[in-house]
Amino acid sequence: MLRFGKVGRDVLEEIVYKRLGRKRRDVVLGPAFGEDAGIVKIGSKHIVIACDPITGAVEKIGWLSVYINANDVAVCGGEPRWFSPIILLPERYNKTHLEKIMDDMHKACLKLKVSIVTGHTEVTPGISHPIVAGQMAGPLVSMRPIKSGGGRVGDLIVMSKTAGIEGTAILATDFRDKIKDKIPLEVLDKAARYYEMVSVVEEAMSLAKRNIPTAMHDPTEGGVLGGVYEIAEASRTSFIVYEEKIPVAKETEIICNTLKCDPLKLISSGVLLATVPRENIKRLTKLEFKIIGELRKKKYSNILIRKDGSEEVVGEMVQDELWRLLTELR
Repeated sequence: MLRFGKVGRDVLEEIVYKRLGRKRRDVVLGPAFGEDAGIVKIGSKHIVIACDPITGAVEKIGWLSVYINANDVAVCGGEPRWFSPIILLPERYNKTHLEKIMDDMHKACLKLKVSIVTGHTEVTPGISHPIVAGQMAGPLVSMRPIKSGGGRVGDLIVMSKTAGIEGTAILATDFRDKIKDKIPLEVLDKAARYYEMVSVVEEAMSLAKRNIPTAMHDPTEGGVLGGVYEIAEASRTSFIVYEEKIPVAKETEIICNTLKCDPLKLISSGVLLATVPRENIKRLTKLEFKIIGELRKKKYSNILIRKDGSEEVVGEMVQDELWRLLTELR
């Protein structure tokens, strides 16, 4: 049986990566573990293409579908421009529900200057909540394609914002009725506004155009810890990161403590992870990034140093805490 969330690397390599259709010279970057997007060459132009579904959220699913896919294009050095959503609705949904999804999607596209170019919408039997799968595309604007697998031994690992941004917003909105008696309403209200922070387009473009990072990644499922693992695996390195150096917002901490979940393993769209050569760190001075660890040789284990000094070995893909909570709270 496959577990909830992203399919593991072993399954991808055994089944998916062996069945990718015809090999074409115009595919510059194809499917690979940890990579956020693909890149194709059309004439002298490079186009970055990404696709992702929103399956664990309901309240702001249209908004998230735009931003999560835009993030994947941006971390590869692309400028998000063209979006194509597939909207699957449960049988109980009506036109009002669809209007809410499209309103949120429209507003997100306007904010990012993105156009919806095609799509598909249907009522689907057998699903309990809406699912939106989207594809985002845009031209490469960085000096070179930026891959999750571009990290090098000795690079420092940096992150923007705070851990668990998207997960905090989802828990504060979709599960508000189930946790409102345990958490102050003002905390939930503030946490619900975390949806406004799920974009990494601005910071990713800032790093890419300055040619600062060797790798960038949008940590979604598995949170910050899962994102670091994916960078290290894709880069054929290992990592060491420090819990005390990873920022966690007050609202996230309160919600996670109440629900007994780890914010470092909570879906973290809105965070930008990057690996930066030590000589480039000074160029981050005016940008709000925190150094949380470094890449090491592959022969070492992937290590998270907890605040109490204990070492946690990360030997496989990190399952997101949201999947466990979805099972418990729904």
